[in-house]
Amino acid sequence: MTAGRDDETEILLNAYVDGELDAVAASRFEERLAAEPGLAAARARLITLRQKLRDDMAGDVPPPALRQAIVAQFARPMRSRLAAWGALAAALLVGIVLGSAAAVGFLNFNRADPIAGQIVAAHIRALMAPQPIDVASSDRHTVKPWFDGRIAFAPTVVDLAAQGFPLVGGRVDVVDLEPVPALVYRAGKHLISVVEIPAEAAASSAPSESTDRGYETIRWSDGKATWWAVSDASDAEMRAFVSALIGAAG
Repeated sequence: MTAGRDDETEILLNAYVDGELDAVAASRFEERLAAEPGLAAARARLITLRQKLRDDMAGDVPPPALRQAIVAQFARPMRSRLAAWGALAAALLVGIVLGSAAAVGFLNFNRADPIAGQIVAAHIRALMAPQPIDVASSDRHTVKPWFDGRIAFAPTVVDLAAQGFPLVGGRVDVVDLEPVPALVYRAGKHLISVVEIPAEAAASSAPSESTDRGYETIRWSDGKATWWAVSDASDAEMRAFVSALIGAAG
């Protein structure tokens, strides 16, 4: 365990990275990540380490070149081997530090638009979790009732399979500590999260596009609610999806 972090924080950190926290607990932990640089750095190191471990286990059999290099390494004198391993350890440390800095920057909240930052962060967290959805179904008549009792309103759920964007399912995200519905659609190999936030007497607005941490985001309002669509799909796919969603939602 890293010095300066108690057992409870260590458990929460691992549970967060594993996607095991519920939406409220994850949102609160993300507030700590934004406020505690040391904790954010520890999270980035843990993600980098796990990714390296997954990469290392990608192949069942090491390539011949690696086998030959290992044999040759242990055939050298002890002092020479220690120097080589020390250089390798230094290189790995530099890589982890650089990866940690990149991960922390990538997952920081969007300070200019905190709502956008939370919605994009929830999408990223869902992609990192074992499953990006809480209810899996392509049937809107299954997904919509699932939200009963979980959020304070009935979300708009439409079927866009005919337009090339099949419904995958839904989940509950948290924005400003309030549960909101997140519907998940597929666009080719990409997933699109759609969040609907009711707003009384909201002024209608046309879709506006922006990019946040490499993710395309489109925001619009229909006068009753504000909508957000987030994905790493292409600009053209996102525009086509939003156009289809607005047309189907009426």
